[in-house]
Amino acid sequence: MTADRDVWRSSTLCRPSIGIRADFRDIIMEYLKYHTLLGILLMSYYTASKLIFDKVFTTLPIVIDELYHLPQGMLYCEGNFSYWDPKITTLPGLYLISSVISPFSCNTYNLRYVNLLASCINLMLFSSLLLYIYGKNLENPLKIVLQAVNLTILPPLYFFSHIYYTDTLSMMFLLTYTRLCIGNSNKFLIFIFGLSCVMMRQTNIAWIFMIFLHRNLDVFIKSSRVYGNQFLNKLKLKKNSLISQEIDRTKLKRYYNFNDLYIAVKYHFNTYLSTFFKLLTFSDFIFIGTQLFILVLFILFVIYNNGIVIGDKMAHKASVNIPQMLYFLLFYGLFGLPYVMMKLKSTVNMLFSNKIIVLLFGLVFALVVYYNTVVHSYLLADNRHYIFYIWNRWFGKYEFAKFATIPIYIFLLFSLYDNLKDQNCISFLLPYFISTFVVLVLQKMIEVRYFLVPYIILRLRFVRSSYKIVLMEFLWYMILNVVTFYIFFTKEVYWKDIDYAQRIIW
Repeated sequence: MTADRDVWRSSTLCRPSIGIRADFRDIIMEYLKYHTLLGILLMSYYTASKLIFDKVFTTLPIVIDELYHLPQGMLYCEGNFSYWDPKITTLPGLYLISSVISPFSCNTYNLRYVNLLASCINLMLFSSLLLYIYGKNLENPLKIVLQAVNLTILPPLYFFSHIYYTDTLSMMFLLTYTRLCIGNSNKFLIFIFGLSCVMMRQTNIAWIFMIFLHRNLDVFIKSSRVYGNQFLNKLKLKKNSLISQEIDRTKLKRYYNFNDLYIAVKYHFNTYLSTFFKLLTFSDFIFIGTQLFILVLFILFVIYNNGIVIGDKMAHKASVNIPQMLYFLLFYGLFGLPYVMMKLKSTVNMLFSNKIIVLLFGLVFALVVYYNTVVHSYLLADNRHYIFYIWNRWFGKYEFAKFATIPIYIFLLFSLYDNLKDQNCISFLLPYFISTFVVLVLQKMIEVRYFLVPYIILRLRFVRSSYKIVLMEFLWYMILNVVTFYIFFTKEVYWKDIDYAQRIIW
């Protein structure tokens, strides 16, 4: 009996150790599975994309704005930094990257190829961000990696990964900057990649501002809830830092709403600075200071340059174009179709439950499209973009079209809210809305590319998708990409002043 009891005790004492080893082994296996899947899908993505890339290269030597980008990139690649084409309006980030490939031939193929490689890096960055969002417990590695593939093959972004445009590299630097920020990583790297984002495209400063404001609002609301409440002032955080904590350690709340912000402003605004300095570590101040320094540098650049645009400023004058926010809803409706369908029933119920709000939105949208619909001359003249055909065959053709589309705007707005409401954090939504408004509304020209970053940010904020929805998204994007490249390869457009056939792109 004693021997049996000793054996039982021995086995019982060993159980926690065995359990720990088993848990550790499971974690290792999940990560091995995740990285194996990522490697397989990355190689599959590259192989398929390389075939398309070569076909694009043989189909058209110069795609629209490459007429300006390619010669400038070749000059930088050859080490000539003295000439600047005045038609180019973005900072020279794209061309500086091209100078890195100077040991190789400075030709069209190699310049474009950099974007294809950057798209592969984007796939890994998307995967890293999704892994962070899902947490350490990998419930389904394939679902995470497949979502990363979906974001990489988002049709407009995927197409521009095959030509010499700024979009793919700009996305790569933004994703890297974001990943460094949410990981509270090396501040020097955050500074370098922040500047690189702006060098790729000036409007990226809006997304740097978004992250900056999001973090500061988060600290503001958290500190007001914990230290602004007399019943909670004895609580101590495990780490004297709120910047590095994505989750409220007091367990009070994960996502803050407008009421939380209102209370913070009403009762905590006057004492915020003292609390702010009390709660943040030196590392946090460096983090905030780094982002603030980038923002200040950009303001100085705008003052010195007398505007945000360099080069041909006449073609890109700032103009108030509020309907851009409505066109963005159409972008969401097209590329977020699986998520629209997923929430279709609940969205319709929400519409019928909020009839007065629906009518108010209808009135506001009607006023916006009536008084503020603006049309850029390029939109009416350039038949090499899908937007040209959409505008001239609907919005520009029928006077009633801009009003007839209002019900679609309202439905998509409610659908978008339905997809976001479970993560309705005011510290994110307010900075996001401000940044998106600035990026889109101040653009007179309607370009699909302008909607890429705002949409991808929202897509990363959607509630964890089911495996079925992720597969639907993948198939939907595959269909759209097949159609996109089929049109590009088969549909020719001729211009009198260009001696080769033009193609239609996003």
